Amino acid sequence: MKSSTIYISLVFILICNLCKGQNASVLSKGKWVKIGITQTGVYKLDAAYLQKAGFNISEINPQNIKIYGDFKGMLPQANNAPRLADLVENSIYVEGEADTKFDNKDYVLFLAKSPHQVDFDYTKKKFSVKTNIYSDTAFYFLTVSDSKGLRIKDQNTAEATKYVTSYYDYAYYEKDLINLIQSGREWYGEDFYDSQEKTFDLKLSGLMKDSVISVTASMMAGVNGNSSFKVRLNGLDVGSQSIAPVGTATYDYKGQDSTKTYLIKSTPYIGNGEFKVGVSFNKNSSFSGAGYLNYLLAEVQRDIALYGNQTLFRCNDSGNFIVKTTNPSVKIWDISNPFQIKNQLFNQNSQQVLFGLQSKEEREFIIFSTNDYLVPLTIRVVPNQNIRNIDVPDLVILCSELIRDQAERLADYRRKENNLSVAVVSPEQIYNEYSSGKQDISAIRDFMKSLYDRNPAKLKYLLLFGDASVDYKKRSVVISKTTADMYIPVYESRESLHPILSYSSDDYYGFLSDLEGEWPENDSGDHTLNIGIGRLPVKFPDEAKAMVDKLLHYETSKNVLGDWRTKIAFVADNGDNNIHQEDADYFSQIIKNNYKNYQTDKLYLDAYPLISLPAGQRSPLANQAINNAISQGVLIMNYNGHGAESGWSEEQILTTNDISNWTNYDNMPLMLTATCQFGRYDDPNQVSGAELAILNAKGGAIGLLTTTRPVYQSTNHILNSSFYETAFKSRNGVMLRLGEIIQKTKNLGVSGVINRNFTLLGDPSMQLAYPKENLVVTTINGKPLTGKDTLKALSKVTFEGMVFDEATQTEVKNFNGKLQVKVFDKENNLTTLGGKGSPFAYQAFNNVLFEGTSTITNGKYSFSFVVPKDINYQVGNGRIYLYAQNNEQTLDASGKVEPLVGGAAVFNPDNNPPKLLAYLNSKNFKDNSVTDSNPILYAEISDENGLNLATNGLGHEMTAVLNDTAKYLLKPYFIPAADSFQSGIITMPFKGLPAGDHQLTIKIWDTYNNSTQQTLRFKVIPDQPNQLKNVYCFPNPLSGADNSLFFNLEHNRQGDDLTVSIALYNSQGKLIKQFQDTQYRVNQPITQIEWSLGGESQKIPTGMYIYTIFVKSLTSGYQSSGTGRLISVR
Repeated sequence: MKSSTIYISLVFILICNLCKGQNASVLSKGKWVKIGITQTGVYKLDAAYLQKAGFNISEINPQNIKIYGDFKGMLPQANNAPRLADLVENSIYVEGEADTKFDNKDYVLFLAKSPHQVDFDYTKKKFSVKTNIYSDTAFYFLTVSDSKGLRIKDQNTAEATKYVTSYYDYAYYEKDLINLIQSGREWYGEDFYDSQEKTFDLKLSGLMKDSVISVTASMMAGVNGNSSFKVRLNGLDVGSQSIAPVGTATYDYKGQDSTKTYLIKSTPYIGNGEFKVGVSFNKNSSFSGAGYLNYLLAEVQRDIALYGNQTLFRCNDSGNFIVKTTNPSVKIWDISNPFQIKNQLFNQNSQQVLFGLQSKEEREFIIFSTNDYLVPLTIRVVPNQNIRNIDVPDLVILCSELIRDQAERLADYRRKENNLSVAVVSPEQIYNEYSSGKQDISAIRDFMKSLYDRNPAKLKYLLLFGDASVDYKKRSVVISKTTADMYIPVYESRESLHPILSYSSDDYYGFLSDLEGEWPENDSGDHTLNIGIGRLPVKFPDEAKAMVDKLLHYETSKNVLGDWRTKIAFVADNGDNNIHQEDADYFSQIIKNNYKNYQTDKLYLDAYPLISLPAGQRSPLANQAINNAISQGVLIMNYNGHGAESGWSEEQILTTNDISNWTNYDNMPLMLTATCQFGRYDDPNQVSGAELAILNAKGGAIGLLTTTRPVYQSTNHILNSSFYETAFKSRNGVMLRLGEIIQKTKNLGVSGVINRNFTLLGDPSMQLAYPKENLVVTTINGKPLTGKDTLKALSKVTFEGMVFDEATQTEVKNFNGKLQVKVFDKENNLTTLGGKGSPFAYQAFNNVLFEGTSTITNGKYSFSFVVPKDINYQVGNGRIYLYAQNNEQTLDASGKVEPLVGGAAVFNPDNNPPKLLAYLNSKNFKDNSVTDSNPILYAEISDENGLNLATNGLGHEMTAVLNDTAKYLLKPYFIPAADSFQSGIITMPFKGLPAGDHQLTIKIWDTYNNSTQQTLRFKVIPDQPNQLKNVYCFPNPLSGADNSLFFNLEHNRQGDDLTVSIALYNSQGKLIKQFQDTQYRVNQPITQIEWSLGGESQKIPTGMYIYTIFVKSLTSGYQSSGTGRLISVR
């Protein structure tokens, strides 16, 4: 298309395809101010305005004033499209600069163009308007340098043989008021629910008589039936346009667009100079939905004249141009090349201005009154910057200046501990150098590409440290300025009406190859990620601090080591012909067969019973299983199934309330959620479940590969599979960081634009908490492993092994610490309940044969146990999972063995039952003791041949039965004794027990299936805050002959263990003496404490003293205090 934007060819020397060789930014030195404008025209800066910007006008040489900026709209998406290499100096006019002094009467005039792009095709005589979707404000940069600036020069008028009196002009109306599905970049304006006409005044006058008028009306309707719009001009019908109905299914299009151009003769529509377009909407009243105006574009041929105070006109012909105006104070600038503006000289009389052109070139002019200029909207100082010249880093952290300190804190850690080079950059810095100050996502991409082009092998990660919004211009929701400043924009698709085909994606910032970037958003035009990208969607500085705290805690705290780092939980929805359970089972098989050090936990919704409630079916046990897995810890939690921003599945197996209450700070998982829009972080109207999980300051998730829009199960499967093909791979013995995993996952699992909905909420430069070293078993019962070693029922086995560094293929001899062992029988065949379809068959290692700990010394370890009688006697491969951490809690290791399990050994009979000592809260517990509502069960258990930990449903599980009705499995609460397979302790908390009498029966078994049981009887008195009353001491007064001081306390903590602290102060508040005593199982409401003074009473001189008593319940944690007076008489 031949366009009026001809200056591109005129300044080609300044243009590059994201130049690979970088010069310093013009902003790198000098004082700069940033000027914001919203409409095209000539602007004036006088002395007062420059003083407001912080300039001392007495020190300004006006000849050195310079203004830089760009005159285009949005940056092109295509990487190979031309763009300016840096801010470009504009030619300007400075009144009074000849004396080199900026006086009060002096001023600067400069041309500025709005951020919206308007082009004119001279062949078709058609305008195109491209609204800037990112910004309604354009910016220019002013500085006073040490050299002369570029100035507007005069252009002489020429003689021509014909006269030009008209030009093509346009009027455009568009308001962005609503995004119908809160997705995509298209916004719509006024809504129409009935046939009431709405009128829009486009203010076009001076139209040529009998000329053709073009009116383009772009409409949209989301109606479940046929509908139409009628267009009128100045009260006369122009035409109508019909719009097809939309479907009513959840994932149907929510609206249909209709754009139609009407061509009419100016007569009889234009008679009185008005140009008012009327729009009305028609639909059957039985249909639901509404219509919306997108935009109106009117194109006309009108007289060349000064309309108002400033007018733009264009031509591509030679001739004598006649401009109608009675204003004696006008100027005309030739702005065809806005970087090199010419002051067009002309002749003028009382009715018109005349100037001539001889060459037939595409030209654009502006005529303006010298009595009324535009004034910039904003002006502010810009600090010096030069991000074009930074060294190419491994990691770029992009964040608001409000949280630069937190970004630098994370960057410093990455530099020192991970040997990564890091650059911290703000979006505004990028906009200033790459998009003339305007918000534009392509500026961020261009910045990343400029780094990538200089060193593709170096640049690896981009962390977007801030939230985002589908509303680039912050129109629809009232948000705080802080939150707005924290936003880092996300790519929104062109498609804006289809719930699935519309999407948001941070992937755009990683399309860095020369032929990429345009992203046509279809299967054939997809791109490849060149870097790993993640986002931390923080909205406030305190969230940013908490997020960095989480990351550093995850990677540095000694408390985060544990076998949770070897566990992966697969959660699956029910229904849909079991497709979600099949997916989860498929992914778990990848782990089982390829990454055998890792345990899988299958939490399939259909394996848990459903209950019916008024709000729908629920599964409390599935919900509990998920929350337990989070509490106990998993490296990865994977969910496949239905979902939304508010949680998982129709049965609400995970809710935002659950997520908000997670306190798993020492074992935070990476969550992979192959479900609809659980991770929608760009909706300013709500906070999604994924956002809650990543921003939970008490735990939650350390990262999420999650979805921002609805998705398909089939494409979810592709991406989910790609993740497990990548997540446990290493490079040169080092596990990949999260950004590399996501990059490879996306490139392997791309399926058109749909999988672009998956995003990483997390730090791409972090590494998952993989165990660092390997645990290798070398012998069983003193013999090398053969692969045919068999664990037989009631046989005693001893394993020996070592800590091994796989990267160096050497033994880690300086590893001293603790080994955790978990031995499983063969996989059990399990079947779900078939609550929403046919039952689903799957397998799981869920029968524990032994669980214990052992000491590792100088990299060596051994452990022994007796194989329980309750095994599956058919021979097959079981599995032993090993996990270890060193004493310093700085290093861990994992491993596995796959011995054969089955058959029976020759053994000596054992009819001795295991030993059991059970109590509540403390060993001082006796039958009929009083507890609070949340007692803790302790059970010390032992047996010479070991304890039966089986959970295979044969009736030999460790159990606790409350009041002969509620049965609890105790295996999850069992902690084995160190270096022993013969003993351990059960620690199980109860919560919310009702007041009254209760009994609890505990039953345990040994490996020979001998059992023992014990019944505890107790009374629950609901928790009450400590209350102290009638506190007094005696003898009072205290004489020198008294050897003890007694304190009586009346309280409400019967049955608790109490610590009583007493302090004595003199009348000046100085501490004289203090005393502490602990009393167990205090069963009386009045307690007497004796403070034995011995001969020390002589040290309490005559006088009055204040004593304070502080009482703390060791059982409930409640605290209370009291005070009193003591008189001492010597």
